[in-house]
This record gives sequence, structure tokens and C-alpha cells, in this order.
Amino acid sequence: MIRMLIVDDEQFAVEGILRSNNWKELGIDEVLTAYHATVARQIMQDFQIDILICDIEMPDEDGLSLVRWVKEFSNSTQSLFLTCHSEFDYAKQAISLGSNDYLLKPVDGEELAKAVVRMLDAIKEKEEHIRYSQMYRKYASLWDKQKPRILEHFWQDLLSRKILSFGDSLERAIQDAGIDLHAEDQILPILISIEEWHKPLDTRDQEIMEYAIKKAAEEIWVNNHDGEVITDKTGVIFVLIRASEFMAGTAKKKPDWVEWNSIGEHFIRVCRDLFYCSVTCYVGHYVPIQELPGLCESLKNMERDNVTETQSVLRYIRKSVSQVESAEIPDETSISEWAASMLNGNKELTIRLIHRMVDRLEATPNIRGKHLSCLHQDTLQIIYYFLQVQGISSNNIPEFSVWTSAKVQGLKQYKHWAENLVSAVMEAAFETGERDSVIQKSIRYIQQNIEEELSREHVAAYVGLNPAYLSRLFKKETGQNLIDFLIEAKMNRAKELLDTTGMTVSAIAQQVGYSNFSHFSKTFRKQFDVNPHEYRNVTKGAE
Repeated sequence: MIRMLIVDDEQFAVEGILRSNNWKELGIDEVLTAYHATVARQIMQDFQIDILICDIEMPDEDGLSLVRWVKEFSNSTQSLFLTCHSEFDYAKQAISLGSNDYLLKPVDGEELAKAVVRMLDAIKEKEEHIRYSQMYRKYASLWDKQKPRILEHFWQDLLSRKILSFGDSLERAIQDAGIDLHAEDQILPILISIEEWHKPLDTRDQEIMEYAIKKAAEEIWVNNHDGEVITDKTGVIFVLIRASEFMAGTAKKKPDWVEWNSIGEHFIRVCRDLFYCSVTCYVGHYVPIQELPGLCESLKNMERDNVTETQSVLRYIRKSVSQVESAEIPDETSISEWAASMLNGNKELTIRLIHRMVDRLEATPNIRGKHLSCLHQDTLQIIYYFLQVQGISSNNIPEFSVWTSAKVQGLKQYKHWAENLVSAVMEAAFETGERDSVIQKSIRYIQQNIEEELSREHVAAYVGLNPAYLSRLFKKETGQNLIDFLIEAKMNRAKELLDTTGMTVSAIAQQVGYSNFSHFSKTFRKQFDVNPHEYRNVTKGAE
């Protein structure tokens, strides 16, 4: 509730102020009045007063004295002085006491309304700052105390395919991590993509805010469900909901898409209002743990390719083989059909073909162990041939020897084994080069357009990627934020123009895409520890 107190020894003046505006419409919930400073003090002791309108000349105690007391008693109160005189001394004292304004009587109603609106804006800004500071301190403290969690390490290793995701190997990894989980359990993954920060944050502040977003995701997405929020080894935040809590015999039912969508929309609003960022949520579906790495990778690809739907809750729809590749696929159960897609770099199609081949084999009668053994050996031969053609050492592939020496029993295990091994070798062959190509393309675009009004979104649109995905990729590959790189490049160009041309500093600011000179000057100082004028004077003096 916003309260305003009017203090004036003249009753008609108080009534005039009361009638001058519709205070409710302006955002004032309650207006109190006092005709003496003593009464005003008593009111302020009984109520929280947000805005004080006070006459300076009063018989028992002048307004300046009252506001000095108010400043000590309620520092958050915004004050406005009224007076019949325009002496500079009064104005000077009013300013020294932190008064928001100084108006002459008789006060114009419209002028008074504008002054009150300015004070309301100041109150709102201060409250937001206090709320942000409290929230920041809370999560900074938690973040400082946070220790690496075994649970998160388990999921990170699983998603990066460092754990054999089938049979006894998976069960042992779960037991070693001390997790109340079973290999046959199903998991629903949700990728949280931080699209954009609405406040400038340095690296540490950004890490703290990302931690705060993870905690908020635990409270909102996981809530009463069985699950956790983790960050994988590439820096992507995933919410992982376990299906074990919805097993037969429990009262809980799996939330449907409508419920997940509602939760996601609420989470997006919370991130916007409390954490000053835009997020998009990519919701998968329940899959066995063995299939989780593949689905999480598909969600990453979905994020990478999303360049239109931001601040949304998006549902992952599994593509059929025909959607992945429109060309007709042979019906033979031979693995040669997906070997070609490996060499062509089409990982998604290769995985779909592996699944299709296994489905056909499972429906084929008289499949024996010797058939599985031959299939296993043929797969390894294609893997080694692929590595040879691509010129890749097996040492560059995580846990390669563990995967290739694993004993595969049954078609179900073979499917997970082949999918993980193929994914690992194809990532080593193609994705590093693709990442390097995207980063180099982005850098060239920035350098070639350095004098334009460039943003992260412009660069992402040029390379055809989602801005959040590109920013994360840029940071991972270069160790520098994309925005920081862009600013640094612009400031280096500005410095070059200061060194080599006679252009005015304001003209140079315009030249490198800064319409706001003050912002340009502050950014330049932050980069080089001097403002542009000082830099030019120093360099000219040196010459």
C-alpha cells in the first residue's frame, strides 16, 4: 500500500491538494493529512508513509526541520516541499535534505501530479533495487557454499556418454553415485535456454544468476515431483523428471502437455520478473535412461535451430526416418545403409536407421546369438573404417576403449551401444569442425560490419543459429562472451579512428554504431581506463 501525507497549517491548502488530482488513479492508495508538524510525526510513527508533501513555513515547526527528522526516522520516504517564497536558501536546504522537488504555492495540480509520479517511480526503482539486492545476496551465499554434487556428476557423465548406458555397467554407476534410481526408470528432460540477460552482468554475476535460475527451476518444474536440475558439461541446464513416482500403485498421475506448458509459462514469467532474463523451455518426453543422452542431444539441436520462437514452451516431436531424409530407404536389414549416412555426416538419420534396423530384427523370427555377434563385429568394422577415412584417432573419442570392448547382450543393448558409439565418433569427426566454422564465420561477420549497429541477434541470424545457442558455443570455444567480443571489437575500431583520423569523438561514436555518446564514452573508458578525449590528448601529447 502506497500512503501519502500532506502537512500544511492552512486547511484550505490541504483541501486544495486533496481535490487537485485523483490520487487513486495515480497510484496513491491512502492520503493522510496533518495541520501541525507534531501530528505529522505521530502519523509517521503509526503508519508507513511513502510520500510526504510538506509546507516549509509553519508556526510550530518549519517543514525543513520536520524533514530532517523524517530523513532519520524513515529514510525511504520521498519528500516534496511547498512554499510561498522562492528564496534560493530554501531551495538549497531542500536539495541538501534529499527533497524530490520544490514547488511554489499556489501549486498547479498538473505540476504537482507530475512531481508525485516522479516520486512513485523513485519508490518503485528503490524497491526493485532492494528486492534484487536481497535476492542476489541470498543466491550468492548459496552459490558460494555450493559443493560439486555426485548426482550432477552422474548425469553429466551419462549425457556425455562416459557411462555405458546399459546392463550391469549402468546399474553399477547408479549404485556408485548413491542414487535412488533404477536402470529401467524413465526420465523426462526439459532444456532451459537462457536467451538474453536484461541487465549487464560480469562473468561471476552471470554464474550466480544462472545458479538462481537453477534453484527457481527446482522450485517450479520439479516442485513435488521426483527429479533434479543439472548443468551438463557443455553448460546447458536440464530439468530431469523421473517417471518412477507415477508407477502403478501411486496416487500421482503423469502431468500431460497442458500441465507442463502451464508450468513452463509460469517459469518464463518468473525468470523475466525476478532474474532479468528471457528463457525458452524445450520439453522432451519420457524415455528410458539409456535413451536420455540421445533425446537431450535432440533438444540441443532443437534449440540450435530455433530462430523464431523465443520466450516459449516448445514440445519436442520425434521425427520419423522419412522426415529426417526424404530419399527412399532400402528395406534390407544390412548396416551398410546407415554406414553411408555416417560418412555423409547425417547423424540424426544414422540414429533413426539404427533404431529401424533393430526394430526389424526384433520382429524377425529365429534371430540367434551368432547373428548378434556378427552384427556387433560388422558395426565395429564400420566404426574403424569411418575413423580411418576421417583421419581421426580413437584417443580423441571419450571412453572409446570402454565402449568398443563392452559385451553386448541382446538387441536392446545393441541399439543403445551402437547409438552411443556412432554419436561419439560422428561428433568427433564433424561437430568440432562445424563449431570452428561457425565461430570463424561469426568473427568475420563482426569484423566486416564493425561500424554497423550490431547485436548478438544480428550475428546469430547471419550464421542461422539461435542466439542463446551461439552465445554458449562462442563462450565454450573462445573463452569470451560474444557480447564482450563485439564490444571489444567496436572499441578497438574506435581507438583506431582516434589514432588515424581527425574525426570528432562524437562522430567516431556514430561511426562505430553508438547513437548515445555518453554510453560510448563509458564503454570506451571501461575498455581502456580513459575516456576517448583523454586517450586522444595523451596520444597527441606523446607525438
